[in-house]
Parts: sequence; C-alpha cells; structure tokens
Amino acid sequence: MKRVSFYVLLLSFFMFSCDRNKSNIPIFSYKLQKEGVQKLKLGINEKENQINFEYLHEKDTVKEIFLKYNPEIDVLILELDTFQHIDKSYDSKSLNFKMYQSKNSKEQDRSLVFNSKYGLLASLAYGADFLFLKDSVSTNDKELIFKGIFLEMNKIHIE
Repeated sequence: MKRVSFYVLLLSFFMFSCDRNKSNIPIFSYKLQKEGVQKLKLGINEKENQINFEYLHEKDTVKEIFLKYNPEIDVLILELDTFQHIDKSYDSKSLNFKMYQSKNSKEQDRSLVFNSKYGLLASLAYGADFLFLKDSVSTNDKELIFKGIFLEMNKIHIE
C-alpha cells in the first residue's frame, strides 16, 4: 500500500510539474503597416514568483523577445524596460488582456497588451505596432484587432 501511495504521489508531482513549462507554441506576428507574417515559437517557463515568455524567431535571433511577468506586483519586464499595469484592458472573445505602459516617460510611449495565461497579444509603439497571435488571421481581422486595441487604449472613462 505504501508503494502505491508513493507512485501515485510521484506521478501526480510529475504531471503538475510538466504543466509549468510549455515550449514550441506557434505564434504568428503581424505588423500594422505591413503585409505578411513572421513565425515565432513561444516558450513559457513558470518559476516561483515570475513567468518567463520567450518568443523565438525561426531564422533571426535579433527578433527574439524575452518577457518576464511578476504576478505578485503585476509588472512586465521587457529587455531594460519595466511596464506597469494601467487601468485599461482589451477583451477578446475568450480572454481579458491587461494593458501595461513603460515607466520611463523620457522615451516614446510604449504599451503592451498582455494576459498571464496567453502571453503577449500586442506591442504598441510609434511606428512599431505588432500583434502576436496563436492563429493565422486575414488582413481585415488583423486590422479589426488593432482597431479594437487602439479604441480601448484611447477610451476616456467619465464618471
């Protein structure tokens, strides 16, 4: 009986630990002002107090993105920039994405649209707007998603 309990415990530990790391999730990256798509692979690695998201380009290592999320303080770190949660969000059909903006106000405004289960949906900066989708979409769908994000970003809350 002790052996059975040990194997059940060992098996359940293995099953739960496997769910924390996911890799090679296909991602399609779209740019607002350009036709075409870039293919990336997403790797998610959960640690005690942060979740790491690695977006790897198949051919160009310069286009790789390494994003860290700290759920305890609700902060994103991308390269040397820290992004704080702002009081805006974007609702897709199935998920709610929070919006984050860079703390450094000296540089151009840069915003990220993010969900801790999905990862990065959009990176928005002057002239460099990108979508990161798990499915391929048409040009019209891409533009509708961008439009919805921009409308939510610029919505004024009047009370």
